[in-house]
Amino acid sequence: MRSRWIGWTALLIPAAFAAAADPPARGSEPATLVDAAGKEIKLTGLKFGIGTRRLAFLADAKGATDDARKGPLALELREPLSTTFQKGVVTLIPLSSVAGVKYDYAKLTMSVSIAGQPDAVGTLQFRGINVFTVEAKAGDVPAKFTGGSTKGGFRSIAFPGARPLSPRPAAPKWSVQIVQPAAMDPALTVRNLKALYAFPGGTEQLMDALPVRKGEPLQLNAKIKKLEIVAVDPNTRMAAMELLLEGGTERLIAVPLTLEQGKRTGVLTGLVGEVDSGWKLFPLHTVKAIKPAD
Repeated sequence: MRSRWIGWTALLIPAAFAAAADPPARGSEPATLVDAAGKEIKLTGLKFGIGTRRLAFLADAKGATDDARKGPLALELREPLSTTFQKGVVTLIPLSSVAGVKYDYAKLTMSVSIAGQPDAVGTLQFRGINVFTVEAKAGDVPAKFTGGSTKGGFRSIAFPGARPLSPRPAAPKWSVQIVQPAAMDPALTVRNLKALYAFPGGTEQLMDALPVRKGEPLQLNAKIKKLEIVAVDPNTRMAAMELLLEGGTERLIAVPLTLEQGKRTGVLTGLVGEVDSGWKLFPLHTVKAIKPAD
C-alpha cells in the first residue's frame, strides 16, 4: 500500500544535519595497518568497502567533490546489545572523524577512536557484524585487508588528520527505546530525530513527519508524548503504532512504509538521530517506542 503525501515538504538536508566544510577525502592520505601477524604496513590510495556507507541524506547534488555529491563516507558501528535482530541499530561515524580502528579477537570487540570523542566499542559476537574492508597499495603492491574476521583479520588501522565533527545547533532530544530483552529494552537518547527514506540510485531524504494511512502526517515534535511500534509488516508495507498525544489523546495509527515522489518510490529505512559521534540509525523493527526526552 502506498501513501499520498500532500501539504508538507521533505527536509532534504535540514540545517541541523548539514555537513561541515569538506575535509580531505578519507583515503587520500597514507594510513598505518597492523596485520594479523603483528606486522606494520604503510598503505596509500585507500578505498573502503564493507563496514562503510554513504551518508546520502547529507548529499548535495551541486557539491564540488564526490563526497559532497554522494554524501560523506561513514563507518557503520553496531554496538553491544544493539537489539537481537541481524539488522540492528548502528552508529554512523563519519570516516573523516575516525582516527583508528582496533580489533581484540580474544575479547570479540572492535574499538573505534574518534576525534574529540570517547572511543566507541562494537561487538564481534555475530558473524559478519563490524567487519571493515580496505583496498590499498602496500608499497606498489595492490592488496585487500579485512578487519573483524577472526581468521586472518587485521589488528588495527590508524588514519592521520582525523577531524572532530563541527558543533551542531541545539535540537530537541528524543528517547528511543529499542527491542533488546537481554538489556531490559534500554532507551537511547538522540537529537533531531527524523524519518529516513531510501530511493533508487542511492539517494536518501529525511522527513520531519510520518505519513498516516488516514489523516494528516504525524509531525515528529513535542506534541507526541509516546509513539509505540506495535508491528511492522513488510508484506503489506505498513506499520501499526499506538500514539499518545499531548492532552491524553490516544489512537492506533497505520503508517505506510513507502513514499511516492513523482515516478520514484522511497522505502522507510528507519529513524535517524544525532549523537556526539555522528548519527544513530534505528531500523523501524528495532524500535519499541519513542518519546521526547526533554
